[in-house]
Amino acid sequence: MEAFIRCYPPNLPTGTTHVWYVMRGDDLVVDTQNPAEPLPGTSQAPTSIAIRKHFPLGTQGDISVHAAIVDADCELSEGLQTVNLRNLMNHPGIRQEVIMAGSYAKELIEFQTMTKYCSRCAAPYRAIPNTWGLRCDPCKHEVFAPVSPAIIVLIHDGDRVLLTTKVGWGNRYSLVAGFAEPGESFEACVAREVREEVGVEVSTIRYVGSQCWPFPHQVMVGFLAQYKSGDIHMDAEELADAKWFDRGAMPAIPPATAISGQILDIWLHGDAQKDMIVGFDYQDYR
Repeated sequence: MEAFIRCYPPNLPTGTTHVWYVMRGDDLVVDTQNPAEPLPGTSQAPTSIAIRKHFPLGTQGDISVHAAIVDADCELSEGLQTVNLRNLMNHPGIRQEVIMAGSYAKELIEFQTMTKYCSRCAAPYRAIPNTWGLRCDPCKHEVFAPVSPAIIVLIHDGDRVLLTTKVGWGNRYSLVAGFAEPGESFEACVAREVREEVGVEVSTIRYVGSQCWPFPHQVMVGFLAQYKSGDIHMDAEELADAKWFDRGAMPAIPPATAISGQILDIWLHGDAQKDMIVGFDYQDYR
């Protein structure tokens, strides 16, 4: 995958081919026949829809990547539809670069459109050149698009794995996850979240990889952890069920487009004792 080189106002992408991630509210506008790809266009706008505001994102190879917003009541022409980004991430065959750029567009647009006035003195913000940040001139306060780190961890014990589910997930199970708290390392967060949600203790906590998760603005930091001791005592306010599954009798699990599915796939088909590469490339690992 070509490196994605970000650009910041007033700079523009430098590729000769232009693609657009267009948001209408919380949804992406896509081509009905090709929903897993961004819209084509020029350096000024997508070819199929009029936009209200332009956000140049960066360059990937010879491709200029743009984001834009349209009005919430904008009528779409024939051949266009809206799709929720979370659903799009589960689309068969969707490319990782589309997930990355779509996530970037969603988080950036939410920050830029919802952050207007200083939280300290209520004066209007102005743009900081060469960043997407905002500055309040009267009190000098600066803000940038928030990123909230959260851990997600696979708890393994030989040929079994401890999985959880929540109300509304149907028969799908996934991994323990939770937000890092102030003054806490990721490893300490793993141990605490596991203890709070399922009541067991873990050891040998090892980093696997990370993924942007724009709902609304997380970065999921993935780990493997060895079960150490304790019986399952589930937090019923957080979870609907938590139990052990054998490697050969797994429930429905998340797709490989989500980091939870990727970590589960590594455990199911790889070796959970093998040293992981920090910042691993999932496709290379498989």
